[in-house]
This record gives sequence, structure tokens and C-alpha cells, in this order.
Amino acid sequence: MQTEQLLRQQVDAINHKNMKELHDKFQELYGFECGVTAPRGLRKRIIYRLQEIYFGGVEPNDMSILNDIADKDPLANLKAVATRRAKVCGTKLFRVWKGKKYEVTVGAHGKYILNGEEFKSLSAVARRITGTKWNGKTFFGVKS
Repeated sequence: MQTEQLLRQQVDAINHKNMKELHDKFQELYGFECGVTAPRGLRKRIIYRLQEIYFGGVEPNDMSILNDIADKDPLANLKAVATRRAKVCGTKLFRVWKGKKYEVTVGAHGKYILNGEEFKSLSAVARRITGTKWNGKTFFGVKS
């Protein structure tokens, strides 16, 4: 059977899976659990990974060339001017994740405290809560 035909069968099967099956397939292909996402986006990520498996991903040399091009393109490197928010000791951040409410307190020297445990960053706190990598500021809704 040809590679394209095998891939078409896989894609067709993905388009008929329910959310539990999609989550399981994502875990199988990527090696970690997916975050909260809509079925359409999850299907796209799974199908992209299947295409990488069947046809190969971007070669490192090609990726280097693309990164060099993007580095020289001013429109590819627009950076928003961030307004820095002061991390005031004692500030409390809240987040509900999978039905459970989490409270994080800003501690001394820029540390974050969750359930008595100290973390160096909000991303580390978000990782502890979710079990996956997150941008902590985005997770807690404080990204400027």
C-alpha cells in the first residue's frame, strides 16, 4: 500500500474519532497530554504529526535557513512593548483548572508559593498544576 493511501486512511480515521479517542491519539503521537482544545484544532495537530511521521519533518538545515530569513524580516519580528507589572509580595493569583481552584501567592525575591511549596517561576507553578509546559503568565492571565 502506498504511503499516501496509508496517510489518507489515518486522516479519515482521525476525522471520525470522538474527543477521548483524539486525546489518546495525541498522547500516543506526541508523548504528552494535550491541553484544553477544540476538536478541530486537535485534529489538525494530530494530522500534522502524522504527516511528519509519514513524510518527515523540516530538515534542520532548512529550519536554519527559514530562521535566518525570519530574523532579517522586520515584519516577522514585531515585538509588543510590554508594560512591566510589579511583582508585589503578597499578591494572590487565582486559576481554576479542571474544576479545582488554585491560589498562588507572590513571595519574597520573585518566588511563587503554591500550597506551601516555593517555585522560581509562574511557568513552574503552571507545570505543576497541569503536568504540561505552559507559559505561566498566560496560564494565570497576567501576560502583559
